Amino acid sequence: MAGRTVSSRLLAAMAEQPLPADNRRVLSISIYRQLSSVVSEVHILLARVEADAPADEVTLRVAAIRQVLDDLQENVSAGPTGAFNSLARHLHWLQRYHREQKPERYAPDIIDIRERDLPGVIAAVESWGRQILDTGLVEAVTASWEAQHFGSAVRDAFIYLEDVLREVGNVDPAIGLSGDRLVTRVLGPSSSSAITLPTDGFMGHLTRGELDGVYNYDKGAFLLFRNATAHRPIPYTAAEAEDIIHVVNLCLRMLPTRRAVV
Repeated sequence: MAGRTVSSRLLAAMAEQPLPADNRRVLSISIYRQLSSVVSEVHILLARVEADAPADEVTLRVAAIRQVLDDLQENVSAGPTGAFNSLARHLHWLQRYHREQKPERYAPDIIDIRERDLPGVIAAVESWGRQILDTGLVEAVTASWEAQHFGSAVRDAFIYLEDVLREVGNVDPAIGLSGDRLVTRVLGPSSSSAITLPTDGFMGHLTRGELDGVYNYDKGAFLLFRNATAHRPIPYTAAEAEDIIHVVNLCLRMLPTRRAVV
C-alpha cells in the first residue's frame, strides 16, 4: 500500500462487497464509513434491480444512496464533476428506465456504475485520505487494522514513530534508545542532540514554549498510550485505536520531512 492513505486491497474489496462494521472506519472519523455505506448500498440496489424489485423500492434506495453520496462528495471536496456526478447520473437513469421496464436501456448504466463510477468514487476518497494521515504510518498499521487487531495497530503506530524519530534525529538503533528516552534525545529542550523542527509546518514558526509543548506531547503519548499498550493487552475498539493513531499522526506532522516511503 506504499504511498496510499488507505489500503488498496481494502478499497478493492469495498468495490466488490460490503465490509464488516468495524472495518468501515479504517483510519478516519466518518468518511470511510460513508464510503462503505455508498458501496454496499449500491451493490444491494443493483442486485435488487436485477431481481426485478418493485419500482418504489428502487426509488427509495436511490434516494437514500444519493443523500449519502452528496454528503460524501461535499466532505471530501470532490467538486461538481467526476465520478460522484457520474454515479449520480447513472443512478438517475437506472431508476427511470427500471420504472419504465426497459432493462435494455439501464443495462449500460449498471456496467458503468460497477466498472467506472464506484472505482472512481473510491479513488477520489483515497486521494482525499492521503492528505489526512502519514502514508508511512498507514503502511505500518494496515495489516493489524484490517485483521481488526487494534491493540497491535496501536503498537505498530508507535514502532513506526520510533523509527521516524531515529531517522530525523540520526540516532543509531544499535544504542537501544526507545520510547520516552528516545523522544528526550531527539526533542528534549536540554538535549545536545535535539533536532530543529521545521518552520513551514501547519503551525508555522514555534515559540520556545510551543517547542516544549511538542516535546511534552510526544513524550506523553509514549508514556501513556505506547507503554500501556506494550505492557498489557487492552481491548481497544476501532474508534479508540483510531484516536490514538491520530495522536501518533500529529506527532509525525510536527517532525521534519523524511525519506519517501518505498
